[in-house]
Amino acid sequence: MISTILLLLFFIIQGSCSDRDKPYCTVQRGAINVEEKGSVTISCNFTYPEQKDGPVEVRVSWRRGGMDRCGNGEIIYNHTGRWTHTNYQGRISAVGDPNRDRTATITINNLRRSDRPMFCCRVEIYKGSKFKEAWQNRHGTYMQFKDEFSVEQTDVVPAIIGEDITIPCLVHYKDPSRIDEVTWTVGSSDLCSEHNVIFEMWNEGNKSQNKGQWSVVNFPQDLSLRIKDVTSEDNKQYCCKVRMNLRNYSVASPIHGTEVVLVAESRDLTVKVLQPETTSPDIDGSATLNCSFTNQPDIVPLWIDVFWRVDSPRGPYAYHPFIELVDSNYRGRTELRGRADLHIKGVKDTDNSTYYCFVIVKNCIGNNKTISTLQYGSGTKLQVKETDDPGNNTWVYILAAVFAALIILCAVVIILKKKGIICQKRSGREDVNYLTSGIALKDENPSVQLPRATSEGSPMAQEDPGILYAHVNVTSLHPKTSNGNKGSRLDNDSQVLYAAVKPASAPQDIYSTVK
Repeated sequence: MISTILLLLFFIIQGSCSDRDKPYCTVQRGAINVEEKGSVTISCNFTYPEQKDGPVEVRVSWRRGGMDRCGNGEIIYNHTGRWTHTNYQGRISAVGDPNRDRTATITINNLRRSDRPMFCCRVEIYKGSKFKEAWQNRHGTYMQFKDEFSVEQTDVVPAIIGEDITIPCLVHYKDPSRIDEVTWTVGSSDLCSEHNVIFEMWNEGNKSQNKGQWSVVNFPQDLSLRIKDVTSEDNKQYCCKVRMNLRNYSVASPIHGTEVVLVAESRDLTVKVLQPETTSPDIDGSATLNCSFTNQPDIVPLWIDVFWRVDSPRGPYAYHPFIELVDSNYRGRTELRGRADLHIKGVKDTDNSTYYCFVIVKNCIGNNKTISTLQYGSGTKLQVKETDDPGNNTWVYILAAVFAALIILCAVVIILKKKGIICQKRSGREDVNYLTSGIALKDENPSVQLPRATSEGSPMAQEDPGILYAHVNVTSLHPKTSNGNKGSRLDNDSQVLYAAVKPASAPQDIYSTVK
């Protein structure tokens, strides 16, 4: 009898304090992969109803929990009280202003294995020194190291009724052949532990048990869940649990799964997405496609997610926060600028298409109860000026190169001719003797001071151009006699030779035509 009365009082109290009277919410990413000695930023957005009796003070702190929920786990950081747990001193800091930005986001540096696994933010409201309300996220953010066996899912997948969608399940382990079983569950709760099984597949001949339109993409290489012909009933949460055949059977599953959010059939305009009809690439070869949106008036959104699809509203993703869902033609080339603008790097002719901006706005409607609204814009046409295929113009480049080479060659010939190095016209005989050594100098003109020969017999270099007098033995130039011997030497075999002498910077060889 007493228990019945107490239960009745509980329902009366619950009815008088409905969830819609207490819209206090927090939202965090479900899981995040990190590296040892690296850093991580764990986001936490929160919202609360405007206070009629004036502004309040927001106090935030963080707890570390076990494998399931944070619950009453130990406090590791109190931003308002400027207190840090000894294990995190000098490694943890706040991002943003809780009172202004409504965020309790933190960054942890120099990560250690002992830091894991679960982190939850807690928010408290004070009016002066009087406590008014406190709440925290139900599931928190699960931190997992990349070199360990774990399962990763995206938080949200947008969808249009009637299309086929894929919910990714990324397994972090070096050998996918050791995967023994995959199980998919579904439910309305954001906690996977409260779901029902809809699909199972195990490694005995790839046997499976499934209901309706669900299937796995490619067991065991790709455990993502494929849902065909999405209906309004598929607007739920999905979780992937994987069992590995290691030394002992090991199971990994996220705490928080993937929410499928559908575009309302009525195209409800509580969220309106605006896009320009066309845009062109920037000067630097990149392109920025603008996207803006409006929410319900007088409501501060708890969370906003932005996605971009290409070719059609049901086309592949040009951008998605979960990189594995981005089409291979855009992966690594796209990012968000501002709140919702799409930036494409290295624009190509194949990017000449229409892009659709999808916006999910998550609003708080009760005590840690939310509703997600998805809308998309009318599309923006990226007008890329098509260029000719460089392969078709190869012959043009070859001809241009040949023409340029001919011009250079002609210029060199002209320069050499002007310098008298080639093509110099001479009267009489055109025999050229190169005299590099053995020239005996003789002063035929006492008024001209001539340089003495070097020890090797070569003339010393002249600093200034002038006339050099030298005796040259021309016996080698005489014709041979009938018996093969050269003709007798004449008295005038030694003749005077006039040669132009170059500056010292010129080559040593001196040449002249002997007449």
